[in-house]
Amino acid sequence: MAYTQEGIMAQIWIAFGQGAGAIRVSQEAALELQRWYYDAITTEVVDKRWKTDAVQVLDRIRAIGRLAALKAAHAGSTVIKPQDVYESASTVQDTSLTPLCPPEPPPLSLEWTRAEALPAGAPRPAASHH
Repeated sequence: MAYTQEGIMAQIWIAFGQGAGAIRVSQEAALELQRWYYDAITTEVVDKRWKTDAVQVLDRIRAIGRLAALKAAHAGSTVIKPQDVYESASTVQDTSLTPLCPPEPPPLSLEWTRAEALPAGAPRPAASHH
């Protein structure tokens, strides 16, 4: 079976979850992971590089998941948030110093940095102005 951009992104999500362990990943955090990596899965990656680079890339993604889980737990949260993903991906990429890493995307918007885990269908709390 040939590799696809969607299939590789699915492998990235799975590797992140393996690293995150029992800490829940919010949908927004999963989408933040996609924001970092989906566009970096180019035709060259799909057709030529994934076969040889996948092991190294997925190990780094697992490290991002572990670090994001640690950040969430340290904050007393039961869920990984987009900011945990952003900070963890930045740290792992800076540490790995490899051409496998895509460029860092722009910082998160305020809406994503304040995202909290809510039950499905629950209304979002009103923004507080201090």
